[in-house]
Amino acid sequence: MICILVCFVVCSVAGWFGYRSIAKTEKPEIVLPTPTPTVVVRDMGDSTSDPALPFGMYLDKYLESLSPDDIWMEDFVDTRTPRPVVKAMYQTANMMEKQLDYILDLVDTTGLNAVIFDFKEDNGYLTVRVQSELLKEKGKMDPRISDIGKLITVLKEHNVYCIARIPCFRDFATGEKTPEFALYRKDGKRYTDSEGHYWLNPFNTDLWEFLVEIGREAARMGFDEVNFDYCRFATNKIADADFGQELTNENKEAAITGFVRYACEQLKPMGVFVSADVFGVVLSSQIDAAAVGQNYADMARYLDYICPMVYPSHYSGGYYNLKVPDAQPYELIYNAMLDSKKKLAANKAKGRCAEVRPWMQAFTATWVKGHIEYGPEQMTAQFKGVYDAGYTSWLLWNPSGAYSKIKESLEKPEDSP
Repeated sequence: MICILVCFVVCSVAGWFGYRSIAKTEKPEIVLPTPTPTVVVRDMGDSTSDPALPFGMYLDKYLESLSPDDIWMEDFVDTRTPRPVVKAMYQTANMMEKQLDYILDLVDTTGLNAVIFDFKEDNGYLTVRVQSELLKEKGKMDPRISDIGKLITVLKEHNVYCIARIPCFRDFATGEKTPEFALYRKDGKRYTDSEGHYWLNPFNTDLWEFLVEIGREAARMGFDEVNFDYCRFATNKIADADFGQELTNENKEAAITGFVRYACEQLKPMGVFVSADVFGVVLSSQIDAAAVGQNYADMARYLDYICPMVYPSHYSGGYYNLKVPDAQPYELIYNAMLDSKKKLAANKAKGRCAEVRPWMQAFTATWVKGHIEYGPEQMTAQFKGVYDAGYTSWLLWNPSGAYSKIKESLEKPEDSP
């Protein structure tokens, strides 16, 4: 009997790898469900920035009856009231005050009922004045929004659902202010990808706490939802980077899913919903999913909303047998959303699954060979692709926040749920 037990333990350890994570939580440890490797979490109060280390899958009492997923957040009493259908537009922090009348006109005269805007910018700067001592100590601020409380109040008066966008691991400013969060090359210099962007180290669990604290601050300021973007690993020049541990596909997935799970545990009890963006190609390509560490189904076990960026321009020729995906928005979106349903079928069956809210392309991709101009017709085609696949919500992405050109494709308020 002892020999059998030993063999079982050895096989389990050899089959799966995970991480030892340091995090602030009331529970002494967290076990991620198979196939995601296990992540152990303990109090972050006096921790150092030592990255997580691989270890074997735990054998505990839950494996004999319930899975860890079955009892995750079992004590959480959810009193949040979701917005059944969310149709949101992205706005920059600058636009929120300078063009507020334009934004309010859009939500008052179309079917748009939500706004997602930068609480933290892609360069790492926080766009509001924060009260958190941790954020003041570790982060950099560029308060583009002078009075976030007043802004949220005005938006709520127009029944706008407010989403705080928080880019995670692609970040220059935070790494400059707090070097222990930065990702470095093997020669000791700060890592940059092929486009010159700086990144932070997703294995650093003190960084997890910093990012979650940004979410807490957004919750305290009255946002309805926290959205984590760039919740992934960099995808090029990775051989130059020193992550402090072996960079396996299992390790990458465990880091990203572990962060998502920790963020959900900390933020949901504060009354906000939690979402994260993922590459659209992870719905159909396991190779791409492994490259960025985004396990779509595993992340969806914990999030309230998962947001695939299914921009037609981001797909290469041949996807779904489309010569130029950018030129066939309906076909691309419809097929991608069907892939989403397939990926999440098991989650749905088990009763633990995020709602899907895809990002729509509200810009013209002039850099794509064979591209087409995106106007009302192309937007309507994308919306139809979403609806025909059985989904109802979406997010509009235009980096400038300008949507007047496509306004006629948006529903009237009386036609929108």
